[in-house]
Amino acid sequence: MRFVAALLWLLFLGAGGAWAQEDKVKIAILMINADAGVFIALERGLFKEQGLAVEPIYFSSSGGPQMLALTNGDLDAGSGSVSPGIYNAVAGGVGLKVVATKSRVGPKGSGKFIVRSSLIESGKPFAIRDVKGKIIALNSAVGTSRMYLDGFLKRGGLSEADVTTRVMPFGDMANALANRLVDAAFMVQPFATQIEEQGIGVALIDLADVFLGHMTNNLFYADSFIRNRPRVAERFMTALLKGQRLFNDAVVRQKGSLDDIVDVVAKYLRVKDKKQLRAGLSLQDLAPNGEVNVKELSEDQEWYFQRGLIKGKVDVNKMVDLRFVQSAVNILGPYGR
Repeated sequence: MRFVAALLWLLFLGAGGAWAQEDKVKIAILMINADAGVFIALERGLFKEQGLAVEPIYFSSSGGPQMLALTNGDLDAGSGSVSPGIYNAVAGGVGLKVVATKSRVGPKGSGKFIVRSSLIESGKPFAIRDVKGKIIALNSAVGTSRMYLDGFLKRGGLSEADVTTRVMPFGDMANALANRLVDAAFMVQPFATQIEEQGIGVALIDLADVFLGHMTNNLFYADSFIRNRPRVAERFMTALLKGQRLFNDAVVRQKGSLDDIVDVVAKYLRVKDKKQLRAGLSLQDLAPNGEVNVKELSEDQEWYFQRGLIKGKVDVNKMVDLRFVQSAVNILGPYGR
């Protein structure tokens, strides 16, 4: 009996010994509502449950510096849209994989094209065609926002040649609209709701009307992370999906406290106006199962290629690695609507 007890104790120590010292994971985040799952996992101790010490590091986009950091070992995981920079990086031999979806275009306003209020005359409608000749703010000249702009303009019978684009971070767009430096902007949450609430701008169209379900923020793993620490990568994914599910419990199923979610996100985004943040979060759509739409990646690549935004096409099946998200879903069970 003592032998059995001793054996069980050794097994317990063996199972927990790897977590006696937390494994460090560095992840890039864009500090937007799509990062809510990461914030919740940090605040609720979900990463710590998995024996992880996670350090979020801010980047303004998914390309450029973030890609370099994923390549040279400064990051284990990254996040953002699968932009041309991602396709070009993979084609150029950068070691990374798309491993999960964090957020997508939801049905209720996760992204919007907004026109500044000062352009709208009382009693006179302002349509998409009226942005002809105007300056439109995008957060990237070559990313998914460029694709969204194309879809937006087509709804008004326009093309990119009919407008001027200006690139700036989402956080700078409110000031640019208010000071008439730009006429319209593509906005994600919480910025879109903040601008509308402040009366700075008015939504012309919801992104869901053009790109419903499109992946807006994905999770990337560096090849070195996958190769050298696959178990850590698996545990990270499990904790992240738990965080995204807690978000969905509150926002979609309304079985949790949305106010608690707002408090967590406000802490990390340093947002003081929780009323506006609450409105934006209620429109956010996170992916509780982290599923990746490979067909969409292929179609997006073709769009970028036709416009010369990527140098050459890659086999998208080779730029994704779904084993971690599949393992996490197996552990947690599938999350249904």
